[in-house]
Parts: sequence; C-alpha cells; structure tokens
Amino acid sequence: MKKSVKKTMVAVILIVAGVGFLIYKGVSETGVYYLTVSEVTGADPETFTDRGIRVSGKVVDGTVEYNQRELLLTFTIKDMADDARTMKVVYTGVVPDAFKPDVEVILEGSYERETNTFHAKTLLAKCPSKYSKEENGEKE
Repeated sequence: MKKSVKKTMVAVILIVAGVGFLIYKGVSETGVYYLTVSEVTGADPETFTDRGIRVSGKVVDGTVEYNQRELLLTFTIKDMADDARTMKVVYTGVVPDAFKPDVEVILEGSYERETNTFHAKTLLAKCPSKYSKEENGEKE
C-alpha cells in the first residue's frame, strides 16, 4: 500500500474510534434506571448514590402542595402494585398540564433515603384516561 493510503486509513480509524467513544460516554452518563416506588424504597442504600434514577408512581390524592411563587411542588407518590409503599416528592419547576392527583407520573432525579424524599429534576405526567380508546361506549 502507498503511504498516503495508510495515513488515510489510520485517520479514519481514529475518527471512528473517537466518535464511538463520545457516543459511549454520552449514553453512559445520561442513562438512568427506571424503577418502581417499591424497588427504590426497598433497595440497598448505596445502590443509587452515584447516579440519577427514574421512578414511576401514582400521585396520592390530597398530598399535592404547590407554591406558585417559588414554583415548588411537593406531593406523595405510591407504588402502582403496593399502595402501602409511598415516597415524598419535591420538584421545582413548571408543572405539566396533565399533572393532577391520582395520575401516574414519571420522575427523574435523586432519592434521599433518610427522609424518604425523591428530589425530582424532571416531572412527566402520563395522559389521563380520557384519551384512551373507548369500547362499547365506555372508557378504559
């Protein structure tokens, strides 16, 4: 092979390796676990200390408090399968329109075991059942 072809091949290999490394680092640093309330509250305390987690649960009716001036929202979520498993949630930011008591939410953030509090950085509310398909005139 010619010297210029070898240089080109080395350059292409280095570029592909560099792009692959950047993709790997980006995915590994932003990837989070997806867990239920029971899995988070029952896990080993050291399990989630170094990375964020994503939790799904249902908002407990009567626990929602929103300070509109400070954009501070606090509420409690319960496990979908076990109503006895709950955790307090603290979220600062704009509340989604679909958020309301008794709706399923997905939270991303960190968990503080000592106070059983989840500090959410992201709050997503699942669409209410009024958007589900109707069968025989009844909503699911």
